[in-house]
Amino acid sequence: MKSTAGRVIGIGIGPGDPELITIKAVKALKTADVICVPKAHAEKPSMALAIVKHILDERKRSPEVIELVFPMIKDESELKRSWARNANIIAEKVKNGNTIAFITLGDPMFYSTFIYLYQSMKERYPEVKLEIIPGITSLTACAASSKIPLAERDEAVAIIPSDIDSKQIEEMAKYIDNFVFMRGAQRLKDLAPILERAGFTKNSTTILAKRCTMPEEKVMIGKLVDVQSWNIYEDYFSMVIIKRSELQSNRK
Repeated sequence: MKSTAGRVIGIGIGPGDPELITIKAVKALKTADVICVPKAHAEKPSMALAIVKHILDERKRSPEVIELVFPMIKDESELKRSWARNANIIAEKVKNGNTIAFITLGDPMFYSTFIYLYQSMKERYPEVKLEIIPGITSLTACAASSKIPLAERDEAVAIIPSDIDSKQIEEMAKYIDNFVFMRGAQRLKDLAPILERAGFTKNSTTILAKRCTMPEEKVMIGKLVDVQSWNIYEDYFSMVIIKRSELQSNRK
């Protein structure tokens, strides 16, 4: 493919509140020729598209909207095939000199679907110009909603995927002050004894945040010992933050 004036922009649209989309992201969304929307399932509506709908509705000329399926499966070969298919679709649009805006919740380079597209485009179409507009992450949104700092002074922070091995968590906890567990609601009650064995205490600050900045936001704050009595249900948009230190309000 010959070099064209087309380009692909990965746009982080924030954690859910439409007012948390950056000015730069809004400008790109108002001028892009094509809006690419990632979805885990073809039949389900896109939350990302709903968040930017008010911006697209303000445009004089509606952009083309393409929904791309990025399945959430473990089969590595099938995943790579789907990433390649989506890269091919976007490359065809770029050939015509279009500006493609690929929207993603949070930030494009933080546990994002855009990362897979970016890597596939770099490998298959290195001549395509790729840009990235960062967005507010769920990580910082949950800290803001809980009003508890993620890190202060010389505290060390670890960000952990929800399915990481328990032995790895216990080993890391010997050296880490604060943990962030992505989509960690379902494991929260099991994490308490693991962290206590590594030096955390029953009074360690614990936060369970779900759907931060969205209308149905829910944030629970307490001690590590409290979680056994919490009514916890799984939510994909959940995050657990556990700090070695106690809440200031619990200290005498």
